[in-house]
Amino acid sequence: MTVKLHAITFDCVDPQALAQFWSRVLGQDVDPSDSPGIATIGMGQSSPFYVFQKLDGLPAGRNRAHPDFATSDYEAECTRLLGVGASVVAEVKENGIRFTTFTDPEGNTFDLADE
Repeated sequence: MTVKLHAITFDCVDPQALAQFWSRVLGQDVDPSDSPGIATIGMGQSSPFYVFQKLDGLPAGRNRAHPDFATSDYEAECTRLLGVGASVVAEVKENGIRFTTFTDPEGNTFDLADE
């Protein structure tokens, strides 16, 4: 038996606002939803899709898992991510790899690597 990545879920305070941020990052629309506590991107279209769920009492500190993205236009994409509301945590160059760690508007970390 095997498993595959089904969804990446973000626990958050404001699912709609966070989904809007990630829709700009990913270049995909937020899915229509009747639930104010859940927002999704790409549900039923691809796997993985993205889920943003309202959770009261979020723990403080760095998230323990995070998505990594890669691009062939690293500088332009870093600038674009800053323009849609991401913040830089760290810029790293090690072992021939260059990446930037960002946070989204609720503090969730994600990395962008230079292909």
